[in-house]
Amino acid sequence: MTMNGDDKLSRRAALAAAGTCFAMLSQRALAATLADGDARPKPAYAKDSETRGMIEVKGIHAGKGKGGVKMFPFAGAPKPAHFLIYDLSPGGSEGTHVHFLDNRNNEGAFDEYYYIISGRGQMEIDGQIVPVVAGDHVHTPLEVAHGIENTHPTENLRVFLTFIKRGEADTAN
Repeated sequence: MTMNGDDKLSRRAALAAAGTCFAMLSQRALAATLADGDARPKPAYAKDSETRGMIEVKGIHAGKGKGGVKMFPFAGAPKPAHFLIYDLSPGGSEGTHVHFLDNRNNEGAFDEYYYIISGRGQMEIDGQIVPVVAGDHVHTPLEVAHGIENTHPTENLRVFLTFIKRGEADTAN
């Protein structure tokens, strides 16, 4: 542990010690609970296919054209993370929208993380046009206007989107 000149713990050392103690206490409590006969099932993995359950949607967030949307529910896996795939046809888009912590516009209170699987397009982010191609990652936090559009004349734009719930409002259940 780090001591300063007054023989007091530094804030960093205190937080580290508290975190270590909390982790150890949590492990002990869990072990004691399980030893008392709690028959909780062992967590299991989940697997889903992007092709199963893809639905066609027109005007995603009031965007242009149509696209496929696949939501990955993962059988009630821990929130606040949600996962989906957009498969946008040429010229198709997710309209520009914004998320607020208080969900004042009913768009959900989400930070969003876009990963471009294939194709090319552009995102409008706070009024700027940002080109995107396969392999790009883009984070759009709360209160940042954003949307994505397929700009390729013949190929679909495939996007893996992770959106993280913030605050209490959640319109993506």
